[in-house]
Amino acid sequence: MRLLNYYLEGRRFEWLITVAMLWLAAAMFVSPQILRESAFQWITLIMSPWFTACCLFAIGWVRLVGLLLNGHQVRGRRVGPMIRAVTAAACAVMWVQFDLALVQISISQGFMSPGVPFWSMFVLGELDVAYRVVANGRTA
Repeated sequence: MRLLNYYLEGRRFEWLITVAMLWLAAAMFVSPQILRESAFQWITLIMSPWFTACCLFAIGWVRLVGLLLNGHQVRGRRVGPMIRAVTAAACAVMWVQFDLALVQISISQGFMSPGVPFWSMFVLGELDVAYRVVANGRTA
């Protein structure tokens, strides 16, 4: 239980988002129509569902590695926090795209999608993670 707490403590948001990213990527590999037939259809105008799934999968796995390496040293450097900060910033960029897709739909339908506040908070959460990891890394 101690080992589990070591990996989860203070990083639950990152773990939940990482698992969600990998789950969504797997679902998109099985059924690429998920994006085209959902509220995120605007994303497919810029990126194909296959590309989006590959990005989610790749960033999710890199983030998972960063979470597992957090606190460990590789060649005398703490790489986990660095990986976590970079993937948090990359996730913020992706979540902004999801959020903007919902904003676009909200404008066309005349009322706000209930997903807009959630994705906006995910963006702010990711930016907070990136900031905290970098800020804590400087003092350690």
